Amino acid sequence: MIIQLLRRWIRRAGGSLGVRVLRTLLGALVLNLFFGVLFYLAESGVQQDLTLEDSIWWSMVTMTTVGYGDYYPQTFVGRFFVGYPCFLIGIGLIGFLLGTLADSLIDFTSRKRKGLIKIRMKQHIIICHCPSENKVLQIVDEIKASPEHCDAPVVVVAANLDERPDSFRERNILFVKGEPTNEETLIRANVQEAQGVFILAKDPASTSSDACTFAIGTMIEHIEEETGNPIHTVAEMLSSRSRRMVRRSSIDSIVVSEGITDRVMVQEFLHPGIHNAFAQLLTNTEGSQLYVCPTAQKGRRLIDIQCAALQYKDHLQVIGLIRGGDAMLNPDKQVAVEEGDMLVVLAESKKQFTEFENERHVLAESTSA
Repeated sequence: MIIQLLRRWIRRAGGSLGVRVLRTLLGALVLNLFFGVLFYLAESGVQQDLTLEDSIWWSMVTMTTVGYGDYYPQTFVGRFFVGYPCFLIGIGLIGFLLGTLADSLIDFTSRKRKGLIKIRMKQHIIICHCPSENKVLQIVDEIKASPEHCDAPVVVVAANLDERPDSFRERNILFVKGEPTNEETLIRANVQEAQGVFILAKDPASTSSDACTFAIGTMIEHIEEETGNPIHTVAEMLSSRSRRMVRRSSIDSIVVSEGITDRVMVQEFLHPGIHNAFAQLLTNTEGSQLYVCPTAQKGRRLIDIQCAALQYKDHLQVIGLIRGGDAMLNPDKQVAVEEGDMLVVLAESKKQFTEFENERHVLAESTSA
């Protein structure tokens, strides 16, 4: 009966592993104290040197089957009404409690493998949909190759996976099973505390996936507005015809995959070797990359900034700017930086331009002074 009552009490914790472990340890402690006090009350009259601390020690070693023999019951009550029940109930109950703990650990591991747990971490990166393992792994590898995000945890949200693949486990990629179009699934992935979300096309062979992308992006933007936590969202779009629709969702960045391969192939035909240059610009694993950086050099001509960058100690080039969402690469020499413009920089790391910008700012202040 005691075992049944404790079993029900422990299971009230539901699927929470932490609460189950806590209740398991608390149950063992209560049982230990219970038999320890009974042993002291039954034996202290005939064992003059027996203390309550000694009695609790006896209870612990008896329940765990260690049985050192340094203390043992000498009275009839101590033997048959305290010791005997402690042997039978204590050992069995401790076994049950340990079994409950083991079951909870196994259940948690199984739920984690099947993507059924709630993500508790913060500032992680979420990838919605898994069209293929290789595509997801390539995205994760590029994220990890970035110094700013190399330690960011990654969570994949997908309905087409039955459990977390071994390749995800090897790279410590977490998994949440469910449709990203379902708000409950996104909440379980803790999207409200994520730093960014990649929305991949659910089916790369069907342009109807763009509608699904639109729905996910809209939902994430609403969650961002409710929580006040900025979530940078990048969405893959299959058809350029869907660009206008997806932009209505206020998604931060849209990447249209349609026609990219075709254009690169033509450029490679016209200018052999250009594919290798594009390949290096599009990866964080080698060489230099393009960065879009804010600047405080309002009013300065872009060519003056370019000349200063070429004379800087690091390998750094400014090749254009972003104005109003449009790219202006290799613009006219008289173009000046306006409020809100972003510079397009070719460098080995974004940190190089940040240091360059800070030095230019200090120099400008000292000159004006």
